[in-house]
Amino acid sequence: MSRFDVPTDRDASGRSMGEEELAWLAAVIETGSLNSNSGQMVRNFEEEFASHQGVGHCIACNSGSFAVQAALAALELPKGSSVVTTAVTDFGALTAILYEGLQPRFCDVDPVTLQPTAETIARALDEPARGSLGTEPVSAVVLTSLFGRPTEAEKVAALCEARGLPLVEDAAQSLETLRGGRRIGSFGQISTFSFQQGKHITSGEGGALLCHDDALARRVRLFVNKAWPYGEAHPDHLFVAPNGRMTELQGAVLRGQLGKLTGLVERRIATADRFLEEIGSVSGLTHAALDAGDRHSFWRVDLGVDPEQIPGGVDALAGALRELGIPCAPHY
Repeated sequence: MSRFDVPTDRDASGRSMGEEELAWLAAVIETGSLNSNSGQMVRNFEEEFASHQGVGHCIACNSGSFAVQAALAALELPKGSSVVTTAVTDFGALTAILYEGLQPRFCDVDPVTLQPTAETIARALDEPARGSLGTEPVSAVVLTSLFGRPTEAEKVAALCEARGLPLVEDAAQSLETLRGGRRIGSFGQISTFSFQQGKHITSGEGGALLCHDDALARRVRLFVNKAWPYGEAHPDHLFVAPNGRMTELQGAVLRGQLGKLTGLVERRIATADRFLEEIGSVSGLTHAALDAGDRHSFWRVDLGVDPEQIPGGVDALAGALRELGIPCAPHY
């Protein structure tokens, strides 16, 4: 049986880096300033990313997990209160809740898309959790768009507005994902993104938060910077906060990556569409359809596997794919 040479996002075979990133890195090295508080590269990236997303403010940080924590901290939620979210997510998005002294209250997900819905979130809001976590009143919702697939974010945003709850969009896996023609990450009070090695664009590690509100943006930036208001008169540490800054070197790589984003996502979609077309006749494999106006940006290709039709189920299929040299994660 032939093996395939499938590119991987863990090395240069599956990452598009080159002259653009090197040029920005060289510019940083020439300044001798690698810290974002004394340099301009991260600030320039923030401005460019905010403009690209059509949002007033972008604050860069050191990871997508930290971005979720900074968002929750900036909202100044009551300690001990609950945050409705999904259990089908990256662990870093859950530790962010716990680090802020909050309790995750898990909602159900759609069994086909694995995404939270307005209905499942509403049910979680109305039915207090059983057990030791999520039993206190809810103070916010964190909505994760998984694998690059859009959630019904407009319905969740309307639900949160009706309930008087802030909505944080965790768009770490969903850069350039569209819901009804509108970008995921534009529905909540704050949205968070990740630039970890495997994401659509990368600086190895890194994250960002987007929001429109000036006061909220200031609070986020303070949290990322140990609550020290750089550039303001008579600065001092205004509250307890960690250091979550992005370096100038990371900002340089991201400026090079951002210029390629549209093409990178278009190639991901074309590759995924071809793959899904090729496996379309295989019984027992499913890929949930999208609503009109939606776009899946394919951080990962998500498949459902029917063990009644695929001998050995998802684990056996993953093992067979790996033997062919095709990366596959059977569980998340």
